Amino acid sequence: MTNVKDLLSGWIELSGFPKFTTSMLPFLLGSVVAWFEDPATFNAPVLALSLVAVFLISEFCFVLNASSVYADVKRKGRDPAHVKDASALHNTATSGRFNALAKGLITPEQADFGAVLCVVAALPIGVLLQFYNQTGALTLPLGLIGIFIAYSYSRGPRFSYHGLGELAITIGVGWMTVFSGYYLQAARTSLLPTIVALPWVIDVFKLKLTREIPDYECDRLINRRNLVVRMGKRATANLYPPLTLCSWLAFIPLLFLDTAIPKLLFLLLALPMFFTAKSLISLQSFKQRLAETRSRAELKQEVRALTRNAFTGMILIPVALMLILGLGKMV
Repeated sequence: MTNVKDLLSGWIELSGFPKFTTSMLPFLLGSVVAWFEDPATFNAPVLALSLVAVFLISEFCFVLNASSVYADVKRKGRDPAHVKDASALHNTATSGRFNALAKGLITPEQADFGAVLCVVAALPIGVLLQFYNQTGALTLPLGLIGIFIAYSYSRGPRFSYHGLGELAITIGVGWMTVFSGYYLQAARTSLLPTIVALPWVIDVFKLKLTREIPDYECDRLINRRNLVVRMGKRATANLYPPLTLCSWLAFIPLLFLDTAIPKLLFLLLALPMFFTAKSLISLQSFKQRLAETRSRAELKQEVRALTRNAFTGMILIPVALMLILGLGKMV
């Protein structure tokens, strides 16, 4: 029987807490957009409660997906418990590590039960926000849609198995996080959070594709027909530069959001662009290795360098935008 210490250790490892930046930071960006538009709308208790709800729904998604991949790999006769490093089978940031499951620190049933408890804990927070804090009629629907996307990514409709996972992540993590952060503060809809979120939305889609490359063999094994499996590694890699260009071009409308923002502040966008540029250099190395048909281990090392820089560049987008809007409002 799993003891409490092992269970807690397994849950933490399964969660992959660095991944939470992909939902928490853009949600904060949406809140900053609302404050930038009208500082009087800022509500600290609402922000604190809603961040807890976002954390719980993210936990639900990451753990449930890792448990699903683990179960599918076992059904295909590749028991991760017999692999030296189980995470090597499927280790993208979005899928979650499942060494904890393979080592028996936590069982799939315990992981699923814990994930459901996260949703159960998030629902009353949504009710409190909508009806007590008066955050608007869309509060609960937005939360329920987020839960549906999180669940359907790997269970039920299993979007990630039918070439729809990338779209689900782009909508859920890319757009909904920023829009929800804005809406829960402003209690109204607006195009502004969508305009601000556009570079982030494109980068989320790009990184999702990139992080599926090292999981190509595993995804094929479990019949996870995502876009990379359908298109192939080379075609996916070829999409990286044009998607990067689109993301950078999406920064242009931000220059005209508010003439009061000093244009020098937009130099902060050089932070995400620097790491994205480094990832482009890594991409060329990866494509060269792919052309030389190098070993899987060498290719995986190249992809790791590519995705590390790409992930850093992506995460710095909401950070840079929050600094621009925040400092622009204060000067």
